[in-house]
Amino acid sequence: MIRLSTLLAESKLKLNLPVDIKQLHKLFKKNGKQLFVVGGAVRDAILGKTPKDFDLTTDAKPEEVEAIAKQGGYKSVDVGKQFGVVVVNGHEIATFRKDIGKGRRPDAVDYTDIKGDVKRRDLTINALFYDLGREEIVDLVGGLEDIKKKKVRTVGNPKQRFDEDPLRKMRAVRFAGSVGGKMSKSTWDALRQNPSLKGISSERIRDEFIKGILKAGLVAGYLKMITKLGMWKDIFPGLKVNTKHIKEKDYKVQIANLLKGNHSSTVYMKLKQLSYTNQEVKDIVHLIKLKEFSPKNIYQIKVEQKLTKLKDKQIKMWAKVSGKGSTILKVWKFKLSVDAKEAISQGYKGKQIGDYIKQRETELFNSK
Repeated sequence: MIRLSTLLAESKLKLNLPVDIKQLHKLFKKNGKQLFVVGGAVRDAILGKTPKDFDLTTDAKPEEVEAIAKQGGYKSVDVGKQFGVVVVNGHEIATFRKDIGKGRRPDAVDYTDIKGDVKRRDLTINALFYDLGREEIVDLVGGLEDIKKKKVRTVGNPKQRFDEDPLRKMRAVRFAGSVGGKMSKSTWDALRQNPSLKGISSERIRDEFIKGILKAGLVAGYLKMITKLGMWKDIFPGLKVNTKHIKEKDYKVQIANLLKGNHSSTVYMKLKQLSYTNQEVKDIVHLIKLKEFSPKNIYQIKVEQKLTKLKDKQIKMWAKVSGKGSTILKVWKFKLSVDAKEAISQGYKGKQIGDYIKQRETELFNSK
């Protein structure tokens, strides 16, 4: 791996690229067009991480991208030609562009060159281009220096970048957590002045928040920054949030810890409204119910346990941070053993059978 100090001095980088991207580069070059890797893959490679996805950008128009792909026998998919984006062989290729309008999906785009394209990007560390032919980084915004200093800084005016898409505020916090660094003063000041996520869908907020927990180098630091900025009212509107943060990287345990000051029924209703999946809601609510546990509810909570996909590791983690450790482990390991036959043999009928089973399971739980 290239040392960061050497990389910053020479802007050289050897990316381990998939064969099809190398072949696409040759095709684009043959047709007199440029093709760059851009964004996260370049950033991750510099930080010594193995890129998983490769976003590509070019001076070729979408129709030209499709034609070049066809020359090489590659299938192209129109996922947003009106925005300058075509997917070729699973790789997103975006034409250099300036976005017109606000939000994730602009109203329209104007095609431009690489210098114009970089201005629309969110953070300098995500605005680095990789020249496949020269095997070097093209840095037009000081992103390399910011990576060296572990600094998160917007491209251009912070207020303008955040107004274009308010979710960039959460992304800035996430990247500050993932690179283990800090924000530039201008970026931080813009966030402090307006941390609102108004206008962003609950799905996007959920996805970005979970990504932040999973990718943050120091999860507690990431959550403290959100607390300092006052973003919880938009991330979990209508819910009380526990600001005694923990370091665990499991997002379900983290969310349960954040929301444990609310009743499980309230958490259930709110998470459904906030676009969490059915399974996520079941698992997170179950963790909170374990904290609320009363022996008389042992039968019900064990029935609900079967509907979760929680693992022993997560339960041990939750037991450690919830303040109800021994009880939670006892409930998790307890096995139901009373059935209807036993109740019937005792002379119970109808609804009495269910009541008997619940009472006996409670007695057995308390006896252990």
